[in-house]
Amino acid sequence: MFRNFHFIVALLVAPALAILAWYAADTALGERKEPAKEGLGYELIGDSNCRYESGTCTMTNGNFELDIQVDRAGGENQLAVRLESAHPLDAMTMGWVNPGAEKTEQTALEPANDRRTRWEGVIPGEASTKARMRVLARADGTSYYGEAKTVFIDYETSFGEDFRK
Repeated sequence: MFRNFHFIVALLVAPALAILAWYAADTALGERKEPAKEGLGYELIGDSNCRYESGTCTMTNGNFELDIQVDRAGGENQLAVRLESAHPLDAMTMGWVNPGAEKTEQTALEPANDRRTRWEGVIPGEASTKARMRVLARADGTSYYGEAKTVFIDYETSFGEDFRK
């Protein structure tokens, strides 16, 4: 059986053809990414670092990305927020929803650089890791909104050191 030249060539070529067919079918029939349309709203999804004590929460939708860091340095019932964006933003607001509350006050952040990719501000609210963070960003006439747990506020490691420096 393994002395037949045609059989050996078929065994070598078949996996390559299967992978090529899978890629061609995905390219021909798969979903195509569309650019964000002006005037519409798109939901931001919190990445895995929002679900544990990472010190940073990354919220994304396609190639639109926000990196959010919150410090308790703003004083009692105030949180200092720093936000980095891959795209220049027109406006940025954030707020906290504590357990049992339905509404929250959104606080506008101020741009911290000329390119409008870094934003900072102090947000009133309880520094509870059981609260939820609500984000609303505007870029090029398009709104991006999202909600994530605030567990990420406290940065903790098993070594007791801050490796972010």
